[in-house]
Amino acid sequence: MAFRPGAYQALGGFQPVPCGEDAALLDDAGRAGFRVRRDPGMVVATSSRRLGRAPGGMAAALSAIDHHGAPSMPHPRGAAWQYRQQAEARRIWAGLPDSFVAARFGDRIGLTGDHVIGVARDCPNAEAFAMRVVPALPDIPDVTLAEAEHALATLEHQLCEQAV
Repeated sequence: MAFRPGAYQALGGFQPVPCGEDAALLDDAGRAGFRVRRDPGMVVATSSRRLGRAPGGMAAALSAIDHHGAPSMPHPRGAAWQYRQQAEARRIWAGLPDSFVAARFGDRIGLTGDHVIGVARDCPNAEAFAMRVVPALPDIPDVTLAEAEHALATLEHQLCEQAV
């Protein structure tokens, strides 16, 4: 992770939590309107130790896989839906507080138009609005890693066909 010093200071740095402080800081950055880039080309090497310092950290996750197999995870369609709605939120942000635009978008994400406008009013830019207004898709069932990989491959294939 890399942050400009001013952004890191504006966010108040890492939260004092036992684990997950890195993900929390990225989420905080997005909600504050900072641009967050997740580069799939970046490779991170981690320790393979099974006894770690942080309860619930990487060592605990690896140990759980050793004992129970790969964990289940939410179906990727939930994330795909959320990313599409966040892209739409970024697109419409400049057009708010148009009540028709807000109501149409709110219907798609399960909020009232007034709620959408209220969230937009508190946001410094389109990125902060997108991160704050779009909820996670409810009732997404957990699937196995193999099922998630298959769903991602199907989604990738569909998107590649649309791009042609």
